[in-house]
Amino acid sequence: MEKLVLIDGNSLINRAFYAMPILTTKDGTPTNAVYGFMNMFFKMMADISPNYVAVAFDLKAPTFRHKIYADYKGTRKPMPDELRPQIPLLKDLLKLMGVCVLEKEGSEADDIIGTIAKSTDVKTIIFTGDKDSFQLVDQNTEVHFTKRGITDTDIYNFNNFTQKTGINPVQIIDLKALMGDSSDNIPGVSGVGEKTALTLVQTYKSLDNLYAHTDQLKGKLQEKIILGKESAYLSKTLATIDIKVDIDTNLQNMAFSLPVPSAVRDKFYQLEFKSLALKTELFSTQENLSSAPAKATSIQVEKVQDLEKLQSVLKPNSKYFISVTDNSVNIFDGQTEYEISVLATLLDDGWHLGEILNCIKNLFDTNNQIVVYSKKDFLHLLHINGLPLNAFTEDLSILKYLVEFSNSNTLQETILEYGFDIKAPAFALAEIYNLLVGKLDEATKKLYYDVELPLANVLFDMELAGFKIDALALSQTGEKYKQILLDLDNQIKALCDSPNLNINSPKQLGEVLFEKLKIGKGKKTKTGYSTSAEVLESFEASHPVIPLILKHRKVQKLLSTYIDGFKPLIDVKSGLIHTSFNQTVTATGRLSSKEPNLQNIPVRDDEGKELRKFFVPRNPDGIIITADYSQIELRLLADFSNCTGLIKAFEDGKDVHTATASKVFNQPIEKVTSHMRSSAKAVNFGIIYGISEYGLAKNLKISPAEARGYIQAYFNEYPEVKQYMNQNVDFAKQNGYSVTLLGRKRFIPELASNSFNIRAFGERVAMNMPLQGSSADIIKLAMLGVANRLKRENLQSKLILQVHDELIIDAVKSEEQQIKKILTEEMEGAVQLKVKLTVSCGSGTTWFDAK
Repeated sequence: MEKLVLIDGNSLINRAFYAMPILTTKDGTPTNAVYGFMNMFFKMMADISPNYVAVAFDLKAPTFRHKIYADYKGTRKPMPDELRPQIPLLKDLLKLMGVCVLEKEGSEADDIIGTIAKSTDVKTIIFTGDKDSFQLVDQNTEVHFTKRGITDTDIYNFNNFTQKTGINPVQIIDLKALMGDSSDNIPGVSGVGEKTALTLVQTYKSLDNLYAHTDQLKGKLQEKIILGKESAYLSKTLATIDIKVDIDTNLQNMAFSLPVPSAVRDKFYQLEFKSLALKTELFSTQENLSSAPAKATSIQVEKVQDLEKLQSVLKPNSKYFISVTDNSVNIFDGQTEYEISVLATLLDDGWHLGEILNCIKNLFDTNNQIVVYSKKDFLHLLHINGLPLNAFTEDLSILKYLVEFSNSNTLQETILEYGFDIKAPAFALAEIYNLLVGKLDEATKKLYYDVELPLANVLFDMELAGFKIDALALSQTGEKYKQILLDLDNQIKALCDSPNLNINSPKQLGEVLFEKLKIGKGKKTKTGYSTSAEVLESFEASHPVIPLILKHRKVQKLLSTYIDGFKPLIDVKSGLIHTSFNQTVTATGRLSSKEPNLQNIPVRDDEGKELRKFFVPRNPDGIIITADYSQIELRLLADFSNCTGLIKAFEDGKDVHTATASKVFNQPIEKVTSHMRSSAKAVNFGIIYGISEYGLAKNLKISPAEARGYIQAYFNEYPEVKQYMNQNVDFAKQNGYSVTLLGRKRFIPELASNSFNIRAFGERVAMNMPLQGSSADIIKLAMLGVANRLKRENLQSKLILQVHDELIIDAVKSEEQQIKKILTEEMEGAVQLKVKLTVSCGSGTTWFDAK
């Protein structure tokens, strides 16, 4: 059976806008409503598989309804600024997909939909969030009414309509004539609500029949109906969908089916709808992508003799683009793409990846240049197969990260994003590389070639080296934590007088805390009371059980994430744990790590610090050496802002937090208390992150007024800092991005938002990015310097970890002093500032002892 889907475009994009969080592209274009609409659209197509589709839109021009009633829709709020530009964006996207888009001055989307629905016998499904369309329901037409969100719909059809509403579809018009419609500002009859109107329609069947029998009505109701006759009939006209709009109703012009043209995928990537763009089943594979150049000559290497011949074809002193997947190795030499299949076929056992790499090992010699997607991953691949990488190697993932301030997870995603043929990955790699290299400015070029590319080699060495874990101490601590959890569990249950309480059940815990113990007014959610850390911390002083619950959660996280989580990652033979560093993930340029995440080990509480005791030297007579920058971001703030007071505090060797406290609280240095110092420390670091008075008040547990006073006093003493922060925001607003010491950029689309909260977040990012990003730049320079010195001086000690502003070395005891000298020199000398960078070194038999 053929099916027609008719969509009320305005209604559904509104639903999508309010159902989705605000999303923007990196250039600040809002996209959340279009993204939500597209998700809903493709779900419709999957569920219904229609033969015909049309999306109808309202136009801004007045309709016939406005002409007979000037206040029609007069109470509607203006369209949000973030939604307005998304309407034309959606229309253009739908047209690109081949979807029929309909609109007509003087008519509403409802009228267009009604005209088409009533002009055909094809089964019609209407998608809308407007109940006006209920009047269109008949034997061929059903309405899918969107409720919450964009995918939750309620279906009204000929068979269930009366059961659901108590009336038939046509009577919807008379119902609205009596009760009115606040959303469209249809007046109805004054004083008649939905319940009364429904009873009248059920009793009298139509508006005409009601007014023919007003003598049967009693009292006030009779008076209201008689006085409201003119308004009722006006409202009926306003509520009646026009099914005779002069518009094309030819179904063939609405023909639609999946897949959509591949140009739509390009548009999805442009709009940063990556999850949609990666659904390859949505897009046509038959046509060439308009944005992609002609594909290079492709040669399948399927026989042993072909592979041997390939070795003679691939000449030295050349540049090669190499893509390696589980299925193939693809090599592009500038003219031809060679695809070497890894998987076996029916007639051939195929080659192992190692065999292929060995056959083309001459590519990795020093005379060649090669480009891959992830240099670090490629180094691991060659290492596993016993091959060195001596060719000058570039990395498209790093290049994209620096040029576009963003990255994809895989080469495949990047190829799709740029609209190239996924079947020629090495050729696509070359084309995207050439495109991005052409966009390098001088600063980014230096950052790419002098910092990030060589850093990939350092990170590879660090991942290979690993960090030794004392597995016995880890297990013993795990047992200790389990006992602590058991004791806490018993104490909590006793204080709550609830022996069967499941502490890990937010529902049970919320009921006990807020209903049984009545510790305060809880925050209700759909599933019960919120027991988030923020909520519990606000009630910490209300009952002795709350601190125990918070401690239970902390210990449980330490046990599950760091102790039980580490165990399967420890190499059984070596006892080493090998983290993986992410070089192209964070917006600030900082490194992160995974499996396990060693960047996120807690350091502010005793239980968290305890975890560092498990990290030990690989050799029994070894030593762990750490070096940590002292207040690097505050020193950068002093330098970048040229703040006289801060620079002098650092030059004089004063404790900068004490010096700040002295100024903010107007006290001599010797009278600054520890409380004053900790408050000043919160202000110092809060200023770096653009903290608000409310944020500072929450951190210090003081009133917003007091916090405002602290911040104002700070800026009075350090006016250059305020000026510098304002300059950062102004620069980012003018250019769209912030920039670091080494020229690393971060795009900040939030600054263009019309939402105050989103814009305020963007301003905080603009204030902080030059500081945090420059800190990341400097530690990377230091890592390169330290790694080079270790090799140049032929030392056995290994750089094994970087955590924020700290470097960790697994050292040979005899090299301790030399290593500390190298760390201090390379870290302090990484850049020259007005304020000297200082480093504190420590050593010990565990990472904990070294701190």
